[in-house]
Amino acid sequence: MSDAVTSAPVVENDDPIICQIDGEKCHAIHIYIKKKHPDWTIERYKREFPEAPLLSEKAKRRVAESRAQQAAMAEATGVKTARVARQAIFHEVFELGNAKAALSSVGKPIAIEVFDEYPEALKEFMPEIDRNYVFNIDLTRKVLMGMRLNKPTYLFGFHGTGKTTVFEQVCARTGRPFIRVQHTGNTEESHVLGQYVVRSKMVSHEVMAPDGSRQTIQTPMSVTEFQLGPLPLAMLEGAVYCADEYDFAMPQVVALYQPVLEGKALIIKDAPPEFRMIKPHPQFRMVATGNTNGTGDETGLYQGTLIQNAANFSRFPITEEVHYMEPKIEEAVISSQTGIDRADAAKFVKVAKEVREQFRDGKISMTVSPRELINAAANGLVLGCNWAEGLRLAFTNRCPRVDKKVIEEFAQRIFG
Repeated sequence: MSDAVTSAPVVENDDPIICQIDGEKCHAIHIYIKKKHPDWTIERYKREFPEAPLLSEKAKRRVAESRAQQAAMAEATGVKTARVARQAIFHEVFELGNAKAALSSVGKPIAIEVFDEYPEALKEFMPEIDRNYVFNIDLTRKVLMGMRLNKPTYLFGFHGTGKTTVFEQVCARTGRPFIRVQHTGNTEESHVLGQYVVRSKMVSHEVMAPDGSRQTIQTPMSVTEFQLGPLPLAMLEGAVYCADEYDFAMPQVVALYQPVLEGKALIIKDAPPEFRMIKPHPQFRMVATGNTNGTGDETGLYQGTLIQNAANFSRFPITEEVHYMEPKIEEAVISSQTGIDRADAAKFVKVAKEVREQFRDGKISMTVSPRELINAAANGLVLGCNWAEGLRLAFTNRCPRVDKKVIEEFAQRIFG
């Protein structure tokens, strides 16, 4: 008679789950409501039934098996597979309500791609959703178009117009990791591509003890290894790479982006063989921002920007100048970001309108951004609703003496 213990067979749960809309059984809510309740979306379902499961245990096993097969294929081929996106509704994901601009030209909801998972290696690069951020719907649609079509997108314009933030918040809402790299005149290729670094490593080896026994000890040893830069990391893992302040970098440095902008592999000449050729992940996207369109600074405000190579900028299929917001939108942004009353926010926008018109007409040399207005409102709130003083601290004190006097007169007239 055998002493072996026979394990009980594992019983897998194949029971379906219940759709909370109609009480019917299914295994995957997103598939079921698409067939039976096309007027519903998965976002709406999760919002109205936050505790309800979305997948049965059977469906979860199938998803896990599919991912395991994809991972095995990626390991065998060396090419990472695309993460699976789900279809969602633009105005629901971005919480735009019934805004007409968030619908198609025929008044229908716009479908967009949303990712519910991201690579563990990029966890730290997942941006947080800012619930107070107010989206420019037209600009957001253009950014989403670039993401969907995998078209590099370049946004330029005055400081504080929200160029980088719109990219970041689109990524936050659609589940895309976001790697932002600031460019300066000192940016070098190695800062973007990576470089060899020396690090300390503990090495184990055996030594003979005085009593004749052998003992294992660890000693530090310096080793040289290639450390990937942010661009190849984004390409390998499938992140959105944002080349910020693109027009501050030297033209010969941004030239390294040209094959990437064309959708081709990145060649790192000095890297070890395993990193010599970096092929873009299916979810990799490249975007960039700047204060100019590459032809130089026409305002005199942005010292350090450079005239760029036209061939490089021609590789951005989508280029958009970002202007200051419409007054009502800017009021909403200032109010939501600082908590001040909408009426007081409107006063800041009136001051900004006067300053921007004077700047446009060449009568003063400085203009004011939404970022500076937000800082001014926050300062004023702390100072007991002293809005003029808040503006002085956030903006006016940095202006030339003549400009400062003109702007303070605007503030005195509007704030009282």
